[in-house]
Amino acid sequence: STLIVTTIIILLQLASIVSRGVAKATTLTSSSFVLVAPSASRHPLAPLFHNLSTENNRSFASSKRPFPNSNPKSSPSSAMSSTKNNPDSENQLSPSDILESPSAERNKAPIWDMVLKPVVLPIIQQSKSDENEQTAKLTVLELAAGSGVHTQHFVSSLLQENDHLRLEWHPSDPDPAARISIDARAKFSDLEDCILPANGWILGAQGGAACGDGNRDTDGKTSPSSSGDGSVDGVTADGIRQYPNYFDLILCINMIHIAPWEATLGLMECAGKVLKKGGMLVCYGPYKVGGTAVESNLKFDEALRSRNPSWGVRNLEEVIAIAKKEGLEMVQSVVMPANNLSVLFRKA
Repeated sequence: STLIVTTIIILLQLASIVSRGVAKATTLTSSSFVLVAPSASRHPLAPLFHNLSTENNRSFASSKRPFPNSNPKSSPSSAMSSTKNNPDSENQLSPSDILESPSAERNKAPIWDMVLKPVVLPIIQQSKSDENEQTAKLTVLELAAGSGVHTQHFVSSLLQENDHLRLEWHPSDPDPAARISIDARAKFSDLEDCILPANGWILGAQGGAACGDGNRDTDGKTSPSSSGDGSVDGVTADGIRQYPNYFDLILCINMIHIAPWEATLGLMECAGKVLKKGGMLVCYGPYKVGGTAVESNLKFDEALRSRNPSWGVRNLEEVIAIAKKEGLEMVQSVVMPANNLSVLFRKA
């Protein structure tokens, strides 16, 4: 009996040791995960890491950030406060929210190096020469911002050129997933001080108020919104009414040809209202000139119209004419790679 008791005691001791060892191993594994994940999320290049491990990315957040205009009756201006003042929103953003755009990755450098840095910014700087240097800031509205590749690159480039620049960047896209991606890029690139939360301001018919003034009919005339508040599909453009003559620069990259013509009408009306005097509008993409284009763009035009008859490569002369009606003068067009143009307008 003594042998049996002794054996039981030894087995109980062994079980205790094994239990403590497992608990310790579990604690170490958990601690290692907690230490690694947040350090990656704070790294300025965290967006580059988002596709390395889907499971690890999910550890950054339990759910995705709700897009700013989830309330159909709310104005986009309600989303203009920084996400840093909203811990719940910030905690919900994850690197896995970031969307990729190969085309934007290809053209971001040419647009900056060939257009924004050498041409557009000097013109804007000249028009702001009478402003107080200590209070002056650069205000930018980026329409159809997509996944935020351009947002991140242009803001980073501007700050590298002038680390004392007071920059206020308003990215906008009608797609909720795109807005979440933009906000995630801003967060994980540590650019939230300059990039405001993405808004859902939209242009054109059926999803489109032109600067919040009601939907456009296909004949180009504005008509009151059916809901009376300028909202379409749960997204309102009322917020942009707060910015008359406010922006120094509007960017619209690869939107005009992948949208109904009404969106271009809305774009030009919007620019005419919210740009400051001397402010610039940059429209990048493929165009026809004199009704024709290089063969690749003509084929691209056919492909677009086969997908959606309201899309298509636009005639540059028609775009310029619409801009002129809204007080925008074309000052230059820059030939870009891949048979694209950057068309520059200035508000008179």
